[in-house]
Amino acid sequence: MTSADLPALDAHAHIAPDVTRDQITALGDAVVFAMTRSLHEASQVKNRRDHSLIWGLGIHPAVATARAAWDPERFKDLLRSFALVGEIGLDRRGGDWARQCSIFQEILTIVRSEPVLVSIHSSGATTEVVQYLHDAKTGGAILHWFNGDDTDVKRAIDADAYFSVNAAMSEDQIRRLPRDRVLCETDFPARKVRSRRPADTGRIELLLSQAWGTSPQEVRAATWWNLRTLSERSGAIERLPEPVADTLLYL
Repeated sequence: MTSADLPALDAHAHIAPDVTRDQITALGDAVVFAMTRSLHEASQVKNRRDHSLIWGLGIHPAVATARAAWDPERFKDLLRSFALVGEIGLDRRGGDWARQCSIFQEILTIVRSEPVLVSIHSSGATTEVVQYLHDAKTGGAILHWFNGDDTDVKRAIDADAYFSVNAAMSEDQIRRLPRDRVLCETDFPARKVRSRRPADTGRIELLLSQAWGTSPQEVRAATWWNLRTLSERSGAIERLPEPVADTLLYL
């Protein structure tokens, strides 16, 4: 498959669990990592088989109702149905910091030996999130909208983490990240990113092409290759939807 044939790849977006078939069809061939914010949302999508969506099993750190409903046994039961865990993590302004940390630590421990990708939120808590990754030795980590400093980035790489980036991030921040560990995201419907829909990755692909001195098409090819490397390393390729796994294997 040539880079011109590759569909858009959005490694972090939010899509309603009751999204319709027509709405998904409107995304075309794009592949979207669709995060959930709670065990309740995850339970609504666990049996969906949408060809272009990779649904995540998430507990958003800033959603109080999701934290209140945290149940590790239910999480473990749901996990069997997912190739992706997300969105999880820490949020400095999300409230009940001790509870956030406890849940995050539990999740990283549970998924440590599972063949999954893990999309991680770190708003205002980049150093703490990286420390938890080091302590848990969890594979498959993708740090979403990561704004850590040079030390945080280096330690994240040491923990074998990847990074999903969007068009609201600064050029300086994007340049900190090694191109062989970068994926594109929209974080749809985040207003700062200004994506019109999930998989609207054109702006971030253009920004990366300018930062890397290459073409947007080559950026797309590189991010797909990065996903292949991470999926094989974590074992998640065995759980990904067959069309996505086939795309990765025939790059």
